[in-house]
Order: sequence, then C-alpha cells, then structure tokens
Amino acid sequence: LRTARCEEFKTEEGRQKALTVLKVFGIEGLVVIGGDGSFQGAQKLSHAGIKTIGIPGTIDNDLAYTDYTIGFDTALNTVLDSVSKIRDTSASHGRANIIEVMGRHCGDIALYSGLAGGAESIIVPEEDFDIDSICKKLIQGKNRGKLHSIIMLAEGIGNAFELGKEIEEKTGIETRVTILGHVQRGGSPTAFDRILASRMGARAVELLIEGKSGRAIGIRNNELVDMDIDEALSMEKEFDKEVYRLTKILSI
Repeated sequence: LRTARCEEFKTEEGRQKALTVLKVFGIEGLVVIGGDGSFQGAQKLSHAGIKTIGIPGTIDNDLAYTDYTIGFDTALNTVLDSVSKIRDTSASHGRANIIEVMGRHCGDIALYSGLAGGAESIIVPEEDFDIDSICKKLIQGKNRGKLHSIIMLAEGIGNAFELGKEIEEKTGIETRVTILGHVQRGGSPTAFDRILASRMGARAVELLIEGKSGRAIGIRNNELVDMDIDEALSMEKEFDKEVYRLTKILSI
C-alpha cells in the first residue's frame, strides 16, 4: 500500500481533486489506515459524501478510542529485541545506556518496552522527570553492585546526547546513547498485529457493505468496536499511570 503525506489535501482545492479521482475510478468506498492525520482526512472525505472507514495504523499507539493500533506491538517487540542486545553490551562494559524511541506526544513505546525490558528509568512526555532523581537511582544501583543501567527515552524530550552527558558528569558512570529511529517502523509483523489487522480489515469491509460511513474501528477488551470518526478524534489519550507506577516498583 505504501504511505505518504499530502499537504495539498489540506486545501479545499486538493480535496476536490481527490474527490474527482475517486469518482473517475468509480471508487464508492474507502478504507483509510493511519493515525490522527489520516483520520482527519477520512473525516473530511466522509463529510464530502464518500463512504469512508478508518482503521488505526500507527506504531505510536496514540489514538485514544482504541486499546491498540496496528503496528504498535510489532514496534514494541522490535524495540525490546534492541534493548536486550544493548543491555548485553552495557553489562559487559559497565555502562548506562539511554535508548531513544519514537513517541513525541505519546510515550507508550518507551513505557511498555521499558517495562518488558526491565529499564531502570523511563522518560515519557506524559510525566515530568527529574534528572537528579535519575542520577541518584543510578548511583544507588552502582553502590549495590549493579554494573549497568537502561534508560528509555521518548523522542522530543530534550536532547538525548546532552542528557547522557549530564548523567555522566553527575554520576561518573559512562553513559552511551542509542537512537533506534526508523528501525521501529519496519520488520515482520507480530502475530498479534497480523490478527488485529485481519479482524479490523474484515470489519471495515462489513461496515461498507452495510452502507456505513465515517466510522473508526478500534479494539477494546479484545472486542472490536466502531464509532463515529468525529467522536474518535475528539477523545483524549489517557496515560496508563498504573503501568508507569509498576515500572518504578520493578526497577528498584
């Protein structure tokens, strides 16, 4: 399918061009797969009379109306694999390592990969962080004989390299930085994502056959749901403070 951003579609002229193309090719229904921006485009097409269904596809898992988005689990497992490898070398050399992952506005990748990977500290946009507290924790760990530490960092929260330099200066612990970047967006999908995509895709076709439009498909408590795209976009993502609290308990 590929993917792209289209600035022209944000204009009335661009949207009219898109509507013309759909009509020329006789396309009566459209399934839009993506995140917040894609859903806004789907919303506009639906309001223009095109039967449109939205499927959540973004590794950030930042759509509030659904528990999971397609791609999140795959990205999470990709990150976890990297965390395990980085931990090996950090332990060998007795270092701290900051691992920067995607999630500029939603820290789910950092949070859940940090929990699964046993990170000593997790820095996400939803929670304030104190560099001195992180440094104190690293020093306490070192005094107990802990030879390495992993710090998960969601992108956009300051400069990872400057943060690493500050930690090294305050603790005396050699600190390296790894920015995983676009490796998080590739790879073979996990079984969870394959099954989720299959279920959502089938439901999207069913909704179109039923004559429905302007619906966003999601999953809650392992049950497929669909709601008005306008409502889905208006919902605010809630950060899982309980999971965040758990990471602090387990990282002692």
